[in-house]
Amino acid sequence: MRAKRSKKYRKIMSSYQMAFGFREPYQVLLDSHFLKTCYSFHMPLQKYVENTLHGQARLFITNCTLSRIMAEHEKEKARLKARNGEGNTPRLKNRPDFLPPPLDLPMRHCKHKNDAGEDLGVISEARCLLDLVADHPHGNELAKNKQHYILATADADEKEQRSKSFLNVRERARMIPGVPIIYVKRSVMILEEFSGVSARVRVKAEKEKFSEGLVNDRKRKRGEGADDSSDEDDGLEVSEHNPKGRGLGRAKGPNPLSVKKKKAKHSQEDGPPSTQPDGSSEGRRKKTRRGTRGKRRPKGENETLNTTAQTETGGEATGATDT
Repeated sequence: MRAKRSKKYRKIMSSYQMAFGFREPYQVLLDSHFLKTCYSFHMPLQKYVENTLHGQARLFITNCTLSRIMAEHEKEKARLKARNGEGNTPRLKNRPDFLPPPLDLPMRHCKHKNDAGEDLGVISEARCLLDLVADHPHGNELAKNKQHYILATADADEKEQRSKSFLNVRERARMIPGVPIIYVKRSVMILEEFSGVSARVRVKAEKEKFSEGLVNDRKRKRGEGADDSSDEDDGLEVSEHNPKGRGLGRAKGPNPLSVKKKKAKHSQEDGPPSTQPDGSSEGRRKKTRRGTRGKRRPKGENETLNTTAQTETGGEATGATDT
């Protein structure tokens, strides 16, 4: 099996598990056409079915299907005898070659009753499979695959399809929700996707779960007894008046992670006053000028600095003599 198809089938079976509760080992009902097709293409039943379903499977055949296979086998015997005569007919087995032994393919007992409750006995194969898959609906009951059967079928012969009593099992099974269908096409075993009925049931169940989760999230739990009931009423009122209740308390604005942060200007003048050990606060400190020693200046600027320095030293000397 190709990787793409295998991944697709795995997803389909996981969807059946979540939506309809399928579990391993899967119960697979086989019909006579499926057995003949697999035998003609030399396909081992157990191996191919488990590879298609990606899990363990238990294969079954119904009593009605077995009776049909044996009836056709007896007809084949009679036809060969009539054509070749009793002495020239080859010896045929009691069971057809495409039918596996009972240990490999056990029988699923089926009981069919009419609306009055009377036992019908053996019925047609197509009707038998549909009754088991639909869980024997009576009257106006809805068909449900409660036993989680998987239907394995194949296309019938052209002669059988042209008959008036022909019933297409695959088309009827698509109308029942939660029925996986396997069929063989050109020596390839294929698992059908979700039918329209099954897809609608799955979507409806998902919507119900989602709505229940929203209602439970909106309810506030503050206590027990009357407080709980009041909280539930408040939550329901909010949901009725505000259908879009989610996200009402969110602040609207730009994303703080995408906004560039402002640079804070720190200066010594704006800083807080420092406190001394005795409790008195010191005044704001003035800016200290950095020393200009060692820095090169233009020639005219050096001369002016020298003259100012000489005048200052001269003034200090005169002041000392006066004193």
